[in-house]
Amino acid sequence: MVFKLTKPKKNNFSRIIFIGIIFFILWLIIILRLVKLQIIEGKKYKVLAKNLRIFEKEIEPKRGEIFVEEGEEKIPIALNIYTYNLCAIPNQISNPYEVASQLAEVLKIPIDEKNEDFRKILEKISKKNDSYEILKNDLSEKEKEEIEKKSIKGIYFERKLNRFYPDGKYFSHLLGFFGFKGDKKIGRYGLEEYYEDILSGKAGLIRGEKGIGEIIIASREIIFKKPKDGSNIILTIERPIQIKSCQILEEAIEKYKAKSGNVVVVEPKTGAILALCNYPYFDPNEYFKVKDITLFSNSAISFQYEPGSIFKLITFAAGLEEEKITPETTYEDKGFVKIGSYTIKNAGEKIYGQRTMREVLEKSINTGAIFIAQKVGLDTFRHFVKKFGFGEKTGIDLPAEAKGDIKNLSENKEIYLATASFGQGIAVTPLQMTMGLAVIANGGKLMRPYLVKKIVSSEGIIFENKPQEVRQVISPSTAEILKDLMISVVKNGWGKRAAVPGYLVAGKTGTAQIAYFGSYSDETIHSFGGFAPADNPRFVALVKLDNPKLERFSDRTATPTFAKLADFILKYYKIPPTEE
Repeated sequence: MVFKLTKPKKNNFSRIIFIGIIFFILWLIIILRLVKLQIIEGKKYKVLAKNLRIFEKEIEPKRGEIFVEEGEEKIPIALNIYTYNLCAIPNQISNPYEVASQLAEVLKIPIDEKNEDFRKILEKISKKNDSYEILKNDLSEKEKEEIEKKSIKGIYFERKLNRFYPDGKYFSHLLGFFGFKGDKKIGRYGLEEYYEDILSGKAGLIRGEKGIGEIIIASREIIFKKPKDGSNIILTIERPIQIKSCQILEEAIEKYKAKSGNVVVVEPKTGAILALCNYPYFDPNEYFKVKDITLFSNSAISFQYEPGSIFKLITFAAGLEEEKITPETTYEDKGFVKIGSYTIKNAGEKIYGQRTMREVLEKSINTGAIFIAQKVGLDTFRHFVKKFGFGEKTGIDLPAEAKGDIKNLSENKEIYLATASFGQGIAVTPLQMTMGLAVIANGGKLMRPYLVKKIVSSEGIIFENKPQEVRQVISPSTAEILKDLMISVVKNGWGKRAAVPGYLVAGKTGTAQIAYFGSYSDETIHSFGGFAPADNPRFVALVKLDNPKLERFSDRTATPTFAKLADFILKYYKIPPTEE
């Protein structure tokens, strides 16, 4: 048998070599890739892998609460409550309809796919590739406990901090509220905003490595930082006075058809705020229902207005302190004063003839105030206006305080001196005006107003406010003369309706036209400021009503409103009557 050997075909051999080269190149690429991943970039991917297993969560601190004191008892006016979000992990739920039915039973929702609430829950937990859904916000503790008893796989709860304000609207502008700014919940407006850093505390942290089932692996790399709870705040506010002030203000606004208003009550010797009310107010528990956010602003400190005749007290203070007048100084009133091209008249265009300074204040004569201001002079008058604290912030512990506007007095124009003497052409805040009155009640001393009495942490008192004297504005003797003149206003002048039987009351009316675009309208602001008992003042109060429609002058609106308030406060403090 003969065998014939044949050579492999050249093209087959070439093909084998080509395939071998391809495999070698692929193998080389894999090797190089592994070298890059495991050696060159190994540390980087090790960190990335570890980070996928890292568990990190912020631990929320307890927010500080806000209290007022009644005797030895602390009454909460802003406290924490916790609600719960009902949450689901849909990809862990095998029977969505059954779970939805169990939840609906607790939540008092009809088990019916035609019902919108039931249908929404069912739709959310039926998403097989979903790992997180919020089914319902703000569950009560009872609802949470009832659902927990059912031990439903894929259902859990997120705890939420909320704020509750027991007295609602009566403290709205003082407190503000705890609400959202962007996606973060913080204190907004009022004390909640001003003391945010004190109330919020500092968040804690837990950080570690998690294993199967999100369970943290015990290791030395676990980091735990304990949260620092916020501190509690105790206010100077007298809760019964605060609530009653707001009620009296609301009644007056409704009675006289006013647009809005303010009441401020201060302890003159210390500057402690006893009550501060604005109307209209809002419910901080339902702040999200407010459509006009200007309602959140504290108009007693943030809004400026022309004070009118109540400002004559400042003019009198300057005249008495500079010894330009005495209560018995006389002048001749002709019913008007001409300054350049301007003619200024008395209210109601009345002509009073020969009058003493005491009568000028009792009858609130505009030309008499101009007479005093001209004797004092612009520079000295401006000096006293600033000394009383007008044109600068009082320093109260609340956000967004306005400083008023007295820039007209910086211009060398006689007309501005004249109009400012009876409270027109300048702007003040209700709080500034109240603190100006408190100067007279406090022997000539201006105090810094304050709201917070104490700040208390878990370790004890960390801050306690002390009365702070800003400056001596007028002498004690001038303050005593002004007190006597203000008593005369209530006994004999336009302030008669401010009288409280059995007590010595000092005060002054104010009616000011509201300026619009450089001219004055028929709309007015009515105010009355005063204190009692006048011989040893326990409180100073200002009542301000914006544009009452049923009466023309403040002696029939703000003045009797002040009397109601003063009567309540005197009885609340159990101050015995001294007058017949």
